[in-house]
Amino acid sequence: MFFQCFHKTLGTRRRQWPPSKQEILCTINRRPIYARFHFMDGQFHAVEFDPSATAAEVLRLVRSKIGLREEAPGYAIYEVLGTQERSLLPDEKVADVMSKWEKYRSAGGTLSKQSRHHMFLFKKHLFLDEHIDLGDPVEKELLYYQVLCDLRSDRFPVTDMEAVMLCALRAQIELGDYSDGEGDYRQVIAHCLPPRLLVNVHKEHVAMHHQSLLGMNVEEAKQAFLNLIQCWPLHKATLFDVSQSFTSNWPKSLWLAVDQRGVHLLENRTRNVLTSFDYEAVLDYTPSLNHMLLITGSERKQSKIIVNTSQAFQIANLIREYIEVLKRGLNGGGGAAAGAAAAPVYGTGYGGRRDYPVSILKKEGTPPPAQPQPPVQFSNEITSFG
Repeated sequence: MFFQCFHKTLGTRRRQWPPSKQEILCTINRRPIYARFHFMDGQFHAVEFDPSATAAEVLRLVRSKIGLREEAPGYAIYEVLGTQERSLLPDEKVADVMSKWEKYRSAGGTLSKQSRHHMFLFKKHLFLDEHIDLGDPVEKELLYYQVLCDLRSDRFPVTDMEAVMLCALRAQIELGDYSDGEGDYRQVIAHCLPPRLLVNVHKEHVAMHHQSLLGMNVEEAKQAFLNLIQCWPLHKATLFDVSQSFTSNWPKSLWLAVDQRGVHLLENRTRNVLTSFDYEAVLDYTPSLNHMLLITGSERKQSKIIVNTSQAFQIANLIREYIEVLKRGLNGGGGAAAGAAAAPVYGTGYGGRRDYPVSILKKEGTPPPAQPQPPVQFSNEITSFG
């Protein structure tokens, strides 16, 4: 094992951080290093890997651990540090990230308790129509909890009627068939919506819509939940909180959305799109520590947009990844590029046995939770899907 790890290390890029204490102990004991990888439903899996393993290699291990098909593209491992998160680059060494965390913990006296919180998160990163298969129960489960987390974190704009319908579907998943108004609908609503929207949704309306779902099983309810999300054209976009001061015609706080079609700027927490640019119109995108510069237009006429954000490098990496994937699809005579302009293709309802609303990603041998896990809260990068 030592020589195998040694040769793998020689074949990958240099380490950015010295080994952590955990890595040193695992090496002394001739064992792989391990870490917990969390999911959007609150569950996690512990995975062992070589200290020289890259994020792409560990991603394959996690995918295999949860039973996600090997050819399912678009997923990534995210590093969550306090309220910030970023997707790991494919050739980045996971052990390096763990060493960085240890360094931050050693400086605990200068960091807040929230900033010292860190974990790995597995979720969908690139959303392309032809790469989404809701006929795969594992992928369907991952995407359902990802969009549910976005809803609870106030990162997915919905109308009051849509909110009621989504809560009714969540009640069908959580409580089962309607039974003469029994069940805590207030708790169901709190599990589905952010605090800002709770005053707009009444439990009587949710109960009425819940009654109309009689006989729908859990998988069908999740399918209907995801289908309802499609009502927003940008439901597959990754959203970033940004601000701007270059024009008085727009609000100061905005959402910058990146998806398979291009880059969009929206009013914060609304569906109001202020401007959109497809990737052919994005001539340049330059990140800096606190700003993102976008140059759009054509060779004859160009426009410059500057937004303030601490996630500029994440935005630039995501734009680059979409452009590269779409270009590969175009060169291949279809693929992702062809799917970008097509209507979304979703699987049919996956019929299943309804016993309790528990994720299929739960750890082996653990009983179902009494209630859903609280959502992971993020303040900057948000991925929405339906």
